[in-house]
Amino acid sequence: MSTDKMENYQEMKNMVNYVNDTSEQGRISFVLKRWRKAIYNINKKYSKLRLKMTHLVRFSLLALRLYLIMLVIILSYKFYTMVR
Repeated sequence: MSTDKMENYQEMKNMVNYVNDTSEQGRISFVLKRWRKAIYNINKKYSKLRLKMTHLVRFSLLALRLYLIMLVIILSYKFYTMVR
């Protein structure tokens, strides 16, 4: 069997076990495992950058990230001083 077919078979087997398992803990763990697998697959798919960027674009994106982080810090400080 190919790995895709094996994964599909394993997923179907897990679904059958999920339907047979009536405990709340079993359902939660199944959902969390499925989400973790989906997130892992998405991260794996997009782990490599497929676009070519110039140095100016990279610098601009870095500047935007730093600006957003600075805004979050300022808002957090403002919230902290208002609550205190």
